[in-house]
Amino acid sequence: MYKKNKLMKAAAICSYVCSALWMIAAGCAYGLSCKCYWLYLVLSLASLYNGFVITSVREKMTDVILAGKEKTKYLVCTVISVIDLPAFILNLVAWSVKTDDGTHLVVGEKAPVAEAAEVPVLKSRAFKVLIISLALVFAFGFIGKCFETAGFKVKVSDFSLTQAMTRSYNNGEINGKKYVLGKDTSYSVTMYVPKTATEANPAPVVFVLPGFTRTKATMSQYCIELARRGFVVFCHDPGGQGGTTETSTSGANGVEYLVQYVYNNTDDFKFCDKNRFGAVGHSAGGGNVCTLASDMAGTGYDTSVIKAVYISGYIKVSSANKYTRLRCNAALSYAYYDEGAFRYQSDTSSLEVIGLRFLNEVNGGTNDYDQIIYDYGYGDMEAGTYRVIHRENINHCFEMYDRTSIGNTIEFFDVMLGNNSGLDAGNQIWFFKELSNGLALASAFMFVIALVSVLVKTPFFASMKRSQAKVIAVPRAGERSVTHKVIFWSSIILTAIIACLDYIPLANLSIKIFPTGNSSSVYTYVFPARMINAILMWAAINGAIGLVVFFGTTLFEAAFDKFVRKTTEPFDWGKFKGIKICKGEGNVLVNTLKALLLSLVMFCSFYLLVFISYSLFHQDFRFMMISAAPINARMFVTAIEYIPIIFIFYFSNSVRVNCSIGRENWSEWKVQLVGALANSIGLGFILLINYVCYFSTGAPFYGYWGNGTEVWLYINMVFALVVMMFILPIFNRIIYNRTGNVWTGALGWCMIFIMMTISASVSYIPMY
Repeated sequence: MYKKNKLMKAAAICSYVCSALWMIAAGCAYGLSCKCYWLYLVLSLASLYNGFVITSVREKMTDVILAGKEKTKYLVCTVISVIDLPAFILNLVAWSVKTDDGTHLVVGEKAPVAEAAEVPVLKSRAFKVLIISLALVFAFGFIGKCFETAGFKVKVSDFSLTQAMTRSYNNGEINGKKYVLGKDTSYSVTMYVPKTATEANPAPVVFVLPGFTRTKATMSQYCIELARRGFVVFCHDPGGQGGTTETSTSGANGVEYLVQYVYNNTDDFKFCDKNRFGAVGHSAGGGNVCTLASDMAGTGYDTSVIKAVYISGYIKVSSANKYTRLRCNAALSYAYYDEGAFRYQSDTSSLEVIGLRFLNEVNGGTNDYDQIIYDYGYGDMEAGTYRVIHRENINHCFEMYDRTSIGNTIEFFDVMLGNNSGLDAGNQIWFFKELSNGLALASAFMFVIALVSVLVKTPFFASMKRSQAKVIAVPRAGERSVTHKVIFWSSIILTAIIACLDYIPLANLSIKIFPTGNSSSVYTYVFPARMINAILMWAAINGAIGLVVFFGTTLFEAAFDKFVRKTTEPFDWGKFKGIKICKGEGNVLVNTLKALLLSLVMFCSFYLLVFISYSLFHQDFRFMMISAAPINARMFVTAIEYIPIIFIFYFSNSVRVNCSIGRENWSEWKVQLVGALANSIGLGFILLINYVCYFSTGAPFYGYWGNGTEVWLYINMVFALVVMMFILPIFNRIIYNRTGNVWTGALGWCMIFIMMTISASVSYIPMY
């Protein structure tokens, strides 16, 4: 019996691990435009189902020889587990196990368990996980560095572009223009220099610019692929984003300062060929590089500083008005499923009109093309009149992670700047760096959880922990059980529906009630993170609703039992125990401070790992739009404003998953799964509604809202938000089981997740 139980447990764990791996494969396939991503998603869900069912069967198993319904379930799982080879082998071995002594367990009884001796902290399982997770963080950091540097063939470094630097190198005027930064402000820049770029063999240069709410790390895939092909690459954080402190977002959003500095600084950049400069930007960054090429155009191709420009995901008329002033070869890319296209359907703004302007308004002249052939080259490269338009089968926010889009960019610059690397554009390694960073993020989360597990065993923190953190609910029977189930599931469904319906209205409201400066990119100290204000509103309102529902349904159920059913059974008021800080061996105040201190330890340990990893390997923790970057002053000051209010939601979630769902006499996996789905399904339906409408009608459901305000960008934020909301209840539950209170996990994860969100967005706060 014991052996079979262990084998089934191992098989379930393997299924969970394989589910995660299949999900990662699905994400990579989607990011690489591979149409089989849906197959990986199905395999992931099948593996997850397998793990759940095997766990359920194992918990109900009362005999080595399974019988009836449970046997059928396990047989089906064994067959399905073929997709997870380790689990399949373990299941087959489990089937072969026979009874040893003929003893059986009676249904409802638990096997006698010998009282385990207290294990020293340094020999505990938690400490071992702590060490392993720490090792994995550094291992994945090193692997990420290997891919970012193309096997150490590219040197990657950071620097800050300051006023003094721009002032020193503005003496060589660029076509009559000078660019000098404001006082005490700077741009954060990452530079990629291949070893093949030398003074004797100067390399072509490409400047890469991210879009609105994105940082330079989100464009690293372009940098990696261009640098490994011999290009020197510069990528910087635009104004108000990442590590940049510059307050201006006008002009070309800072890339003009960087180009001038590199172009005129022949002392430090002798390995750069100033006659072969190119620029690429996505979304707002696409408009910025168009401005850059226009401003630095000169009188012709020979005098233009920018020889090739790639405009991705940006077709505004204001940008199109600059096409005629370009004196360089240019490419225009717009995703086939770009959600923002609904704004451009007039006779002057549609892609068809803008695309024809791009082909016809060249070097001040006028061509007579009357139709667009995508992926077809027009004009003369030698004269700087070459034009090409691409349409990749992807949406707006994933366009910069699309393998085809990145390949088109590589091929364009390889030819236009005369690099001719000989390396196929489809040969890309960037996703391995992305995957390594994602696994480092998962390992860092595991480290934080293990650290809490270790610390609560120490004498200092042990006093704040209850003797039994996981409190089992009193079984309900008959009418009371039915009443409870109706109230329980109705409250979950109701809050999920509200979370789905109020996100966009609250996002729209945030634009109106927060300072006007926020919506017009004017810098302010009052809630300066324009896009995160929508999350702030949603979290505060839905967190408060969750608390009202929790306490309201509890009181209603108690009243119903007493006055309607007239029961004499005591009501289960134990669900409030997790909210109260335990006295333990000290007093409530001391243990409350210890609980808060432990939350702070969670936050500090997580971001200390980020800092160390970035310092050693130039790697932060991220997977596409979910990221944790090193903290700077701008992020820290911004977070101070947002954490206290958004904490309402994190506390509400911790209360509901631990004091309500956690008391249903369910297996732990079921508690965590229901909590995760309840917390994220509302946001998931926002995406479902938006994209079913989009693919059916050609326009997103959430395009304009209210009085015509654009809200479609807020939907892009949901992709990362829904993932965070799914894992939050799981993390809250894990920390609760170790500390016995709902506060520590709620505050710790709130600080970590909000800082992650702020570091990956824009904050219009003047840090100078």
